[in-house]
Amino acid sequence: MPQPLVDEISKFFDDYNRTFAERDGAAISMFYFVPSVSMRGDGSTHCFQSREELVAFFQEVSDRYEREGASGARFLDLAVQPIGGRSVLATLEWQNTRSDGSVVRKWRQSYNLIRPDDRWQIFVSTFHVE
Repeated sequence: MPQPLVDEISKFFDDYNRTFAERDGAAISMFYFVPSVSMRGDGSTHCFQSREELVAFFQEVSDRYEREGASGARFLDLAVQPIGGRSVLATLEWQNTRSDGSVVRKWRQSYNLIRPDDRWQIFVSTFHVE
């Protein structure tokens, strides 16, 4: 795996995580391509046809994480696999954390990232459901 690509994708998720911590659905939505698809941990599938749908959805997700006691998050075990010249499959473990660093919830998730122009965007996200 080319290290520059891994570093680039790791930075993407660092930026995504930092933005998610700001609890701003509009800012979070900018990491997603329109249209995009997300399969959540409960097995539900969401197809986003507009930026406004993404904003509303991720504002609710962010608010829910906060209600659950999460003050931040971290990701671990990032694996990156190129699947073309402008797309990758990235898999990682997310951990939502409390202010003391303890884990509120954790899960594995995979992302199909595409680069339609000068930046990476999430096209499909898939929770690894049990």
